[in-house]
Amino acid sequence: MVQDTHIPVTILTGFLGAGKTTLLNNLLHDLSEQKTAVIINEFGDTSIDSQLVVSTNEEIVEINSGCICCNVRGDLIRLLADLQKQEDTIDRVVIETTGMANPAPVIQTFLMDEQTAASFEIDSVITMVDAKHIGQHLEEEEPAQQIAFADKLLVNKIDLITNDEKEALKQQLISMNPNAKKFYTTNAKVDSSELIGTKSFAVENALNMDPDLLTDTHHHHHSPVTSFVLQEDRPLDIDKVNKWFAYLVQMKGESLYRYKGVLYIKQMDRKVVFQGVHMLFAGTEGDEWAPNEKRQSEVVFIGKQLDNKELEIGFQYCLA
Repeated sequence: MVQDTHIPVTILTGFLGAGKTTLLNNLLHDLSEQKTAVIINEFGDTSIDSQLVVSTNEEIVEINSGCICCNVRGDLIRLLADLQKQEDTIDRVVIETTGMANPAPVIQTFLMDEQTAASFEIDSVITMVDAKHIGQHLEEEEPAQQIAFADKLLVNKIDLITNDEKEALKQQLISMNPNAKKFYTTNAKVDSSELIGTKSFAVENALNMDPDLLTDTHHHHHSPVTSFVLQEDRPLDIDKVNKWFAYLVQMKGESLYRYKGVLYIKQMDRKVVFQGVHMLFAGTEGDEWAPNEKRQSEVVFIGKQLDNKELEIGFQYCLA
């Protein structure tokens, strides 16, 4: 009996703010005995996600020079080739795509690039669905594609909707992707054995969704969603920060699909980590600043028709 030497790959996708990083942390905790390579692709040129991922027995590589399904597919192929050549053999790869990624070209990479296909195989394609907010985005191209190509659908934040809303969403997801196994979760809590090592990806199902999947067509984004990054070395005042975010959530929440960051607050010795989706916002104390670490606030906003100048003025208002 010939042993399969392919390295299994889990592709983790889902629209902005669905809970991908929370699920990734849960998976890495459960996979702590394995050597896992994590590839994170962020929408925009910031690196906040790597600060939100727990540190276990993994190697984290970031791609933030563009969307993994577009101009950086070559970067992905080179990264995978480098991982395969390492002396310290990895057990698996987990790829967390940007919330704006169409998973089809990522899947295509593992099926059509000969070198990649010789060493890696897709174990599963997991799509996170934000139960509270997905209804606002189903008409957009990317969320619909992410749902269509999944073999596992994790409907997260189920505690934030009613039973009637849950049933309506359940029927909608069945109509969009009848083949995917569906999980209904809170805080992305699900048994990792249901997601990892199941070999649930089936290329025939993917081809049903996109008959041209195995033709090398180039993918382009046609979305009005943009990102804007703010950075500041000077400390911020906690009261001003609270007032600014209260204004943003109330007045701009509908257009802010996703916002997150790490803040340098004058009154605190620890970092402040915050994340938000539309009008849902949460901030927590993070790690202490390391003795030689540069103290800096870094914030990324992702949304529709962002007023970058207004965001910049508001951020400057927060200075201590």
